[in-house]
Amino acid sequence: MTRHGYKVVLGLMALVLGVAASSAETLTGSTVESRILLGFKVNDAAAQDLLPQGWTPVTLPKGPVGGSNLIVALFDRHTILDAEGAPKNPASGPTVAFLSYGRNSDVEGVRAFVSWVYEEPPVENPFGNSVAADISRVSGFTDEGGGVRSQTETWTIAPEAGGSLQLELDFKVGGLRWSTGGESRPHSSVDPDFSRIYRFDQLAGLAMNTAMGVKLDGTASFSASDPALPALFDGSEELTAIVSIPVYLRQVFIP
Repeated sequence: MTRHGYKVVLGLMALVLGVAASSAETLTGSTVESRILLGFKVNDAAAQDLLPQGWTPVTLPKGPVGGSNLIVALFDRHTILDAEGAPKNPASGPTVAFLSYGRNSDVEGVRAFVSWVYEEPPVENPFGNSVAADISRVSGFTDEGGGVRSQTETWTIAPEAGGSLQLELDFKVGGLRWSTGGESRPHSSVDPDFSRIYRFDQLAGLAMNTAMGVKLDGTASFSASDPALPALFDGSEELTAIVSIPVYLRQVFIP
């Protein structure tokens, strides 16, 4: 269940539906979302527990989440559409995913893995590692005049099996940039041969990145006490990056 202080213009859905899939891909749906990305540097042993056998954890060297080896991605899906553009049931809802990165001597480059997902029921479980949870979001933007805007975020994740995760953010919004034609291909940590292709346009801003010297103009607090999680948040973790994405238009393909 979500509450938010702004409206996404549904006319933007036309952009989501405007890219054609290649003949080797199957379009499965599209979404209009807003997102918060949290980059963490966690201990390598815990990061290893998120990866398939044969893969070693990687700390991203650069980019908006550079310096991180774990991304906690909080998605508020304002509209969820099927492959024909019709609303799915449910037609909106939040999801929280843990993304990790690994390297394998038999595979070229670095691969992104979806390693853990919290979903509200009914659980779709696309990557084989979802757990059911109640997820609530309260979000808002405040125009302070002179081009200065503040953003607040409160996320609460309560897994059905017990424990909780909590995010509190209150910060000045920096420059937002609209970009198009993005693509990512995350794999499942449970079945490394399974992947999805995401093509997206987004309005995004970097709120914080310690490796780049970008300091957060505000406050941030994140806590996690889910006993089912690997020991990711044992007090040694460092919050390294925060990315705000007020508008995210995504198409989902299966190769």
